[in-house]
Amino acid sequence: MKKSILLLITILSLLITSSYNLAQAQDNGSNQALMEGGGSFLVTLNQKNKKAIGSPYIYKDFAPAKISATQNEIYNVRYNAFTDEIEIKVGEDKVQNFNKNLSNVVITFLNDNVKFTTLNYINSDDGLERGYFVSLTESNDKVKLFSKKQIKYFEAKPAKTSYDNDKPAEFKNVNDTHFISINDAYARELPTNKKSIAKMFPKNSKDILNFIKKNKIKTSREADMVNLINYINTL
Repeated sequence: MKKSILLLITILSLLITSSYNLAQAQDNGSNQALMEGGGSFLVTLNQKNKKAIGSPYIYKDFAPAKISATQNEIYNVRYNAFTDEIEIKVGEDKVQNFNKNLSNVVITFLNDNVKFTTLNYINSDDGLERGYFVSLTESNDKVKLFSKKQIKYFEAKPAKTSYDNDKPAEFKNVNDTHFISINDAYARELPTNKKSIAKMFPKNSKDILNFIKKNKIKTSREADMVNLINYINTL
């Protein structure tokens, strides 16, 4: 009788342990691949969000995405353009930042096929930084074009007179900034002046200016800039 009771207790213990492990695995879901290797793909979420109207996110909700560093996995991801962080949902109520220090990693949002990658870039205000960019040209091109998505935070402003209203703090989308990387060097902001762009390629500056004139290239139009950089890659 005692042996039967002990056997029953052992079986129940195993069932409870198995159920717990299964629940943990389901909670982690496809994010298990990210956690392998000491969790080097994920870093602690940096809570810099401020209370304001609008949103710091390019995609307000988490969206399906693939990460080139893992195979055949789909993650729930969103991009915080204010903090410049890719956030990954790793559990029902758990969110962590993707490690932007990893190189040659592409995060593709599946709904619109937008591809984010990390780059070292020269920031005119703060010097050398690392951040997320949207790739606009092929990864094997010697001259690569990227766009930097930006959302800025504007502080609340009290009314100056009794006729004015208080302005609440707000997140606002601002125009994308375009960056260029030549031979995989640090990315730097692409000039908006056409002659300044041509000067970046002194051996081909005349051809570039002729192409700009002939094709009526406008530096304010992203499609035109992609067309121009694609042409430069043929020289």
